[in-house]
Amino acid sequence: MQEAVQVADIFDYIDWRGDIGFDRVPVNEVDSMIFSQLIYVKMQPYMPDIKKSKLTIKQLADMYLADNNDDDIERMPNLFRNAAKLLKKIAKSKRFGRCLLTHYVYDISLEEESQFSAVTIELSDGSIFVSYSGTDHSVVGWKENFNLSYLDETPGQKKAKKYLYHVAKVYDADMWIGGHSKGGNLAVFAAMHVDKYIQKRIIKIFNLDGPGFNHKMISTEGYERIKSRIFTFLPQSSVVGLLLEHVDDYKVVKSTNSGPMQHDVFSWEVMGAGIVKADGLDKNSLRLDKTLKTWIGGMDEKQRKRFTEALFSIAEESNFENLDRLSFKQAIGMIKAADELSKSDWNVLKTTIKQLIAAGVGTVRNEQ
Repeated sequence: MQEAVQVADIFDYIDWRGDIGFDRVPVNEVDSMIFSQLIYVKMQPYMPDIKKSKLTIKQLADMYLADNNDDDIERMPNLFRNAAKLLKKIAKSKRFGRCLLTHYVYDISLEEESQFSAVTIELSDGSIFVSYSGTDHSVVGWKENFNLSYLDETPGQKKAKKYLYHVAKVYDADMWIGGHSKGGNLAVFAAMHVDKYIQKRIIKIFNLDGPGFNHKMISTEGYERIKSRIFTFLPQSSVVGLLLEHVDDYKVVKSTNSGPMQHDVFSWEVMGAGIVKADGLDKNSLRLDKTLKTWIGGMDEKQRKRFTEALFSIAEESNFENLDRLSFKQAIGMIKAADELSKSDWNVLKTTIKQLIAAGVGTVRNEQ
């Protein structure tokens, strides 16, 4: 009888590589996973000033864990619970514990429909890692993902670009940039829009299951200059990462989860200093990819905007703010809000969803 193969994850990597500093071994794929999840820790109470606040990861952990015991952490939504556990783990390691966190920003604007967070991490080899946060559980964060389909520049992307300019001015150092989910999109967007002299200092950009870009964006000179340094990773059942276009050669990775839950980086399999690669996207993701491209490609920018506004007006009308805390009462409220949509908004939703279904049916027929 063949023994089951032991599957390693981020936490196993920390045990294996945690005693080796970045001055001996530079940033790798798994380090980018760690920094992309660390940004989900709410650092604002401990780093309130973007220009002056500085803490080592060890110092942040001591303060954060003094305020949040194990029971508190277990009650957190999955995204923040895992980030807190990661902080606790890496704080004890030589590789991460002494890294300095600076220029932390946390900015949610309902008016701008923007949810933005970033932090800069000083490494022992003299380089820095700029980490952008992905979408949290807020409705405004998810609406910004949909806004990517019709806006040339979202407020979050504009802030990501401004942030990278700010950091590049402060530090005369080589840079690694990365993020998970929407954070991966922000990392690539910022890198493609800064000046050439800053782009030359960028070593790699890590996009961990983040959305791509529209055709107009990926044909720019700025994108072309940094394209070879973009490293995109999608799980086999990717959903978020298949939104819009990726012209960089993405790598498909293995996850211990199934379906959309593979978006969780903590489920990605790790071997040594790398993420375990798979042969390709699974059949359902390939079908979804074709369906989304057919669907989005069949709408102009005005239609995409109308659909997004109609869809999220339901959440706004029902005073719903957080997707992770959806109660039965709030769900009923959202259904009532949908019933009260204007006739024009309801027609937009109905027509667009019909187009999505038709695109999916057409994809299946083409496969037969």
